[in-house]
Amino acid sequence: MTNGAFEYGPDRDPVDPNWPHVVIVGAGFGGLAAAQQLGNAPVRVTVIDRNNYHLFVPLLYQVATAALSPADVAEPIRHVLGRYPNIRVVLGEATGVDTGARQVALSTGEALSYDRLVMATGSTSSYFGHDEWRSVAPACKSIEEARAIRSRILSAFES
Repeated sequence: MTNGAFEYGPDRDPVDPNWPHVVIVGAGFGGLAAAQQLGNAPVRVTVIDRNNYHLFVPLLYQVATAALSPADVAEPIRHVLGRYPNIRVVLGEATGVDTGARQVALSTGEALSYDRLVMATGSTSSYFGHDEWRSVAPACKSIEEARAIRSRILSAFES
């Protein structure tokens, strides 16, 4: 990739360029499960994620309560998928999909063509139409949010 998107994968390219190309947007539980199922299959797989790590969200509350460090709940994607020669990972952000042209647009301005597309972008927190609750009920879906909660908890103990 060019223009700032970072790509890693096996140094050699043993896959057949005529194999179908599957693009997976998101390296959460769904995206990684799909990629692992396609590992070593006769397809080319590209996983796109804005982070170079898979976040184990169910344990973020332990980061927020200082029971675990952030490194304990984040596994590098290359450790999970690195053994599959037909999978490459692109560090970047998908900004759009052109289903007619079968392309995923990246924030760098580039586009990735696909034969099959898997959208596994995860979820967001919902306040059920009460966004004013956000200040008193912070979300806990990222390491940054867990650290902010931990800071609030520790500050409350200090007070």
